[in-house]
Amino acid sequence: MISVESAGQTDVGQKRKGNEDSFLIDDQLQLYVVADGMGGRKAGEVASRLVVDTISKTMHKLVSAENPDQMVGVDRNLSSQANQLVYAIRRANLKTYEYAQNDETCKGMGSTVSAVYLSDTHAIISNVGDSPIFLIRDGRAEVVSTMHTVMAEQEALAPEGGLKLGQQYLHMITRAMGIGETVNPDTTEIFFKEGDILVICSDGLSDKAFAEEICEIVTHAAPQESCQKLVAMANERGGDDNITVIVLRLGALLPSSKPVPTASDATADLPEDRPQVLVEYDTDDASYSTFTRALRLDGIFLETSEPFSEGESLMMTITDPATQKTLMLSGIIMGRKAKGIEVVFDDLTPSQIETLKNLIRNL
Repeated sequence: MISVESAGQTDVGQKRKGNEDSFLIDDQLQLYVVADGMGGRKAGEVASRLVVDTISKTMHKLVSAENPDQMVGVDRNLSSQANQLVYAIRRANLKTYEYAQNDETCKGMGSTVSAVYLSDTHAIISNVGDSPIFLIRDGRAEVVSTMHTVMAEQEALAPEGGLKLGQQYLHMITRAMGIGETVNPDTTEIFFKEGDILVICSDGLSDKAFAEEICEIVTHAAPQESCQKLVAMANERGGDDNITVIVLRLGALLPSSKPVPTASDATADLPEDRPQVLVEYDTDDASYSTFTRALRLDGIFLETSEPFSEGESLMMTITDPATQKTLMLSGIIMGRKAKGIEVVFDDLTPSQIETLKNLIRNL
């Protein structure tokens, strides 16, 4: 696991009577969530709290389970831990929907959700709605979540599309928690670097601060002070909505204390007649080859009896059994099991990621 300095703050703002935002900081699990509720009376507050609490409880159950992979539907484009987070979000959505159906005062309530879950090598980013997640790296800020709004989706189709719609569509969301029985969160996994900063916030902050301003504050202040400054900035600029922010500063890698599902775990129950990929891999001293199905976007399990060491680098050539096309990747040995080694890929290009996705779909 990675060392994390975390802080969070929520504020009612200057215009609202109540606070419909909720947030979670769980440093033990390294799970961080912001939810922005919506609905009449106190329904928004109920929705956001229910979303956050359900995600927290579900993730703790999944992580402590002996075989968490049996508890989630496996999307083979994602790691096992990302699948756990997606499952928890979907369960929170269903709980929120069912609550609203059974309580007349909460009819139509909903919430956004934006979550960060840290594995040993990745930041898993998953969201529904328009509460952004920023990655600050090397002095630049980038939104790494997906904005589910009419304007954002129009801009994705054509840059000028959003401008034609008008500001009234800026926060007209196209996806929300609790509105229907099912929901599809957008999920991505990012290799993190020491010194990365992640900011999760509600639109009460992102509407009042430019990404460059957020970057400037969190780069030069500790997380707790950053939260205070960002909330104060939003209030000084009108505080039209509730304001919630979590700031995470990522440090050095620490020995992991939580169970980490691996590439071999994720494919343990797959039928034996499924195709395998040929992997040829080299160290500084020798060359080897093996077949495997245990392939993920972030890594691969290689069966071997060779005495490799953790931290050792490998160069790999993976051959697609269907097309015989090859993909060259580099990686680092992150762990050893009785039958082989777990390898985590180095940073992948977009082209390599797409090729891997196609490979995984065919396995």
